[in-house]
This record gives sequence, structure tokens and C-alpha cells, in this order.
Amino acid sequence: MSLAKRMFNGIAWSAIEQFSVDILHFVLGIVLARILAPEEYGVIGILLIFIAISDIFIDSGFGAALVQKQNRTEDDKSTVFWFSLLVSFFCYAVLFISAPFVAQFFDIPELEELLKVLALILIINASFTVPDIIFSIALDFKTLAKVSFGATLISGVTAIVLAYSGYGVWALVFQSLIRSSLNAIFTWILVKWKPNWVFSWTSLKSLFKYGSNLLISSLISTTVNHFYGLVIGKVMGPKDLGIYSRGTNFADTAYGALDGVLDSVIFPALSTIQDQKENLIAYTRKIIKATALLIVPLFLLLAILAEPIIRLLLTEKWLPAVPIMQIFCIARMITIISGVNENLLYVIGRTDLVLRQQLLKIGVRVLLLLVSFQYGILFIAIAELIATTIHFFINTYYPGKIMGYGPIKQIKDMLKILSIGLVMALATYYLRLLFLSDIVNILVTGLVGLIIYIAGLRWLKIQEYDELVALTKGFFKNSEVKQ
Repeated sequence: MSLAKRMFNGIAWSAIEQFSVDILHFVLGIVLARILAPEEYGVIGILLIFIAISDIFIDSGFGAALVQKQNRTEDDKSTVFWFSLLVSFFCYAVLFISAPFVAQFFDIPELEELLKVLALILIINASFTVPDIIFSIALDFKTLAKVSFGATLISGVTAIVLAYSGYGVWALVFQSLIRSSLNAIFTWILVKWKPNWVFSWTSLKSLFKYGSNLLISSLISTTVNHFYGLVIGKVMGPKDLGIYSRGTNFADTAYGALDGVLDSVIFPALSTIQDQKENLIAYTRKIIKATALLIVPLFLLLAILAEPIIRLLLTEKWLPAVPIMQIFCIARMITIISGVNENLLYVIGRTDLVLRQQLLKIGVRVLLLLVSFQYGILFIAIAELIATTIHFFINTYYPGKIMGYGPIKQIKDMLKILSIGLVMALATYYLRLLFLSDIVNILVTGLVGLIIYIAGLRWLKIQEYDELVALTKGFFKNSEVKQ
């Protein structure tokens, strides 16, 4: 099977995993959002900041290093497993001790107990990191799809029952813990691997040489990403943080699913041709155009239909989140394309350049945040969009310098697709004004938008569209034959 077909099949199964889980998680989240208040979502948002930063230390770049290394050994896998587990216990201890000070800083007493309990998720996640990576290396996203879907369903239903029973923010805490625990249990049942009682300093040094730059880069990036939450939570309060988080949620759900699919497949697949410069450029061009083909209609339609979507699904108490959602839809569309360029640098082993880019991007984001936060959450969202646009040119600089495929060439490759998307957006923007019913608005406007978009792709004879259609047909035909 050609690399293109292997990549598409991997992307297809990864998409099934991501979208089935994310759609389920999204639906469950809507039910919970209708029950819980913005303040309660704000509280869980504060907690997740500390969890996300701790996760960076636990991974330390070793996950990506294992994927990128072509001659990985059993000692490598076992060493990463024991290292991650050890660091997770250390991080839990730090958060446990720090919990009273966190509660005092935000002046929310309940944060202390919530953080002590939720932080257990760090140890649980660390326990199945390597088995998860093993499935990813093998491009076995079908198994991951089954595991994630089952864990998300059970944990989500449990959270809804707890929320209805009056547990408030604790429903969200137990949802996270149950989901991670079930993921761990199911993964270990299905994986055909067991760690050896080995901890190799040679393996650790070898992998850390690649992963150290990723560790620093991810740590800085994650800290700054969540610094927004710290500022909003501290200065503006949990309610504004809840509205901001829910406003970003729709865009982030779509972004997380698509970006997760691309990252999980592109990196291991392109790593197999990391020494073939021409092939790398050719595949990267196809990936960027195919990615643009999918994300342009999705995010533009989400932005246009933000108000009826939020009113219908979350009720009017969440309407202040509408402009936040619209801004982040555009921002996340740009971020996904930027991420493809970052993956390219991972593939060729230039994590040092990723770190340089990250430091520059952090400077841009911090500067814009400092300017915007005093004006409220809407201006913070606008600052994020401006930063994301600048980040695209930063992320594409080194691919342009090293591979000869920089920002101008990438924009030219996407220009026809972006033009079709703009026509679709203008048409649907005015069309949505004709409907009073939110559900009719969403269904009719969304359907007409997709028809306009597909008609434009066919009229301009976008090659990547025909290729995606052919690969999709082949994927389903092969699935039917196997059944």
C-alpha cells in the first residue's frame, strides 16, 4: 500500500476516533452546560490549567521522540514508561501541596479539594501513555477509537447524573477521572505490550536529546496558552472565564479533533520518508491543500451560525460567548495550517527550530495579551486572532528557508479554496437573516453553504477534492470487503 493510501486510511480511522469521541463529548458537554452555571465551568477551567502544565513535564517530549525514532527498542519504551510514571507522582505531590495556595490566590476555597482530587488524573494518564503511542506508531486508530468512545460515553453519562443530582463542578471532576481511568483500563487490555523492569539512562539521554526542545517549547506554549485563563480567572472572575471558555469550546472541539487527527498521522507517516526532501515537500503540499479543503467550510459556517447554535444548544444565558466563538473559529482555522508546518520540522528532527519559533510566538502573544486584557474578554479574543495570524508567518519561515515551501507558496496553494470559502461565507451570512427558527437556520444555511462550496470546488476543478473523493470511496469499499 502506498504511503498516500496508508496516510489516508490512518487519517480516516483517526478521524473516526476523534470525531466520534469529540461529537459524543460535545453533546454531553452541551447537556452539562445547560445544567451547570458559567461560574462552575470557570472553576474547572482554572483547575485544568495546572493539569495541562503538569502533563508537559510528564511527557517531556519523549512521546514524540519515540514516534520519530525509527530504530526504537524495548528498552526505549520501558524507560519512557517508568520515567513518565515517576514524574506523574512528583507532579501530583507538588499540586497536592500547592492546592491551598492556589485556592487562596483565586479566593475560591473549594479549589483546594477539587485540585487534590482532579490531579490524580496525572498518574492515570501517565500509566497508559506508552501503550497509546504504540497504537499511534502502528497507525492503529481503529482500536483507539473504540477505547476513547467507550470511556467518553460512560464518563459523560455519569457526569450528567451527578450534575442533575446537584454535585455541581464535582460532576466535571469525576467525568475527567472516570474517562481517564477507563481509557487506561481498556488500553492495557487491548495492547500487546508490557513494560520491562528496565530503566536505561542511555535510552533516556538519546530520546531526551530530541525531546528536550519539545519539552521547553511545549512548556512555554502551554503556560502562555493557559495564562489567558489565569488572567481572566483572577482579574475578571470565574463567570467571565466560563463564558470565554465556552465561547472557545465550539472552535476548540473542531480544532482539537482535526489537529489531533493530523498530528497523530502526519508525524509518524512522514517520519518514514524524513530523508527524502522532494517527497516531503510534495506530501506536505498535498496535506496543506487537503486540510484547507476541509477546514475552510467547517470553521466559516461555525462562525456564521454561532448565534443560533449557542442559543439553541446552550440557552440564552451563554449568548455573550457568541463573538468569542466567531473570532476563535477564524483563529483555529489558521492554527491548523500552521501546525502542519510545525510537524514538518518535527519530522526532519529540527526541534531546535520549533523552539526558536515558539519563543518568538510567545513574545507576540504576551505583548498582545498585556495590551488587550484590560479591555475585556472580547479584546482578548481579538488579540488571539491577531497573534495566530502572525504565528502563521513565523511557523512557515523555516519550511520556506529549508524546504523552499514558505508562506507565499502555501497561500497560493490555498488561494482558490479560500476564495470559494469566502463566496460561501458571504452567501450564507445573508441567507441566515431570513430565518427566525434557530434549528431551521442551522440546517438550511449549513446545507446551502456546503452545496455552494462543493459546487465551487467542482467548477474550479480542485484536484485535491477529486483525490479525496476517490480515496474516501476506496476506504469504504475496502471496509466493506473486510466485513
